[in-house]
Amino acid sequence: MNLFFLRAYLRRQLLSTPKFEQTIEQTRLDAERYHKIEQSDKLRDFLALEKLVASSEFQAKKKELTTKKYKDTDEAKKLARLKKLTKDKFVRQYLKTGEGDNRSAVMQYEELRKETESDDFRRRNAFWQDAHRWDNTEEGKQDARYAALMQDPDIRFYMSADTKAIEQFDRFEKVYEDVFNWTRLEASDWRAGMHYPSNAFVSNHAFTNEQQAYNKGRNVDTAGGILHIKTVKEKVTAPAWDEKKGMVMTDFGYTSDVICNDKVAIEEGSVVQVKVRCTGNLNHAICLRGSKRAPLIHLFDYRKSRFYIGAKENDKAERYLKELDGLLQSKYKVFTVSWQKDELIWYINNMEVYRTKNLLPKGEKLYIHMFSSIPAGARRVSEGELQVDWIRVFKTKN
Repeated sequence: MNLFFLRAYLRRQLLSTPKFEQTIEQTRLDAERYHKIEQSDKLRDFLALEKLVASSEFQAKKKELTTKKYKDTDEAKKLARLKKLTKDKFVRQYLKTGEGDNRSAVMQYEELRKETESDDFRRRNAFWQDAHRWDNTEEGKQDARYAALMQDPDIRFYMSADTKAIEQFDRFEKVYEDVFNWTRLEASDWRAGMHYPSNAFVSNHAFTNEQQAYNKGRNVDTAGGILHIKTVKEKVTAPAWDEKKGMVMTDFGYTSDVICNDKVAIEEGSVVQVKVRCTGNLNHAICLRGSKRAPLIHLFDYRKSRFYIGAKENDKAERYLKELDGLLQSKYKVFTVSWQKDELIWYINNMEVYRTKNLLPKGEKLYIHMFSSIPAGARRVSEGELQVDWIRVFKTKN
């Protein structure tokens, strides 16, 4: 797959690095808040009330108590009937003389009178006369509690949270981070040189097809929480690997450095993120590799004024790098590679830029390497720096 990004497309789709970092931090804060609310009594109450008020029985009762008019109630009808009966001639005679109690109207009157004068009827009648009758029921109070919780900031946040983003965040745990506050390479998790299985092998070497020597960490420093790997013009004689002769002492016109982190193994299920930029007309790279040339994952690669990413499964693989256009070397970007079971996926800030199913061997462990170099024969080269603000490693949770 050839990858080519038009600058206009990048401007339209790619978040700025500060905005992307804010998004990362906000997602972390959102996940923490979401899970805290998830375990709260407040949410348990809300969910129980939500189930209750959504029930057909609850809604039917609410509709009856909030919409029924007093004049339509049995109590109002009985009082109206009682009042009407008092105008009946037989009832009037009965009330005046006490006679005629066997009359149908009088019997109805007495029955209604006794009922309407009872404490139970008076309570029912008062209830139906109350314009706020629903609010005074237990269900009405539960309904009010539910409505109040619906407006609660935590509940509103929980109900509107981006659960997909939180679920994605929850898939991984951060197992390593360096923000480069250390002042000496020896006091850090990094060391000068490349990763090799044996300490007897000279790890701090360049190659004879390069113009720079690696300077045992002397070209590495930190300032203001930024890692600097500097490439400077100076003549030195240093070890270099030659494909035919092996390790030989070689004269170089530049010095730079390569550093690796042996303490954090990158393997299947890992995600590596780095915030990086670079300067100068030379090559800069952050890659994941073991003790051999392959397998190799290019997390960040800048050469010939272009950015590249890609993976190399074996030493015979060719043209495995994918070119990216539309990026400025002077601007920080967050480069991410996700090494999952079925594929490798690269991102720049928020944007996925490439994925491949050409997987690395199972069980392989790689290590982070950062370095700068100048190919032999390259012209119009200059001094420059690889600058790294932070680097993070995540692994898939079991």
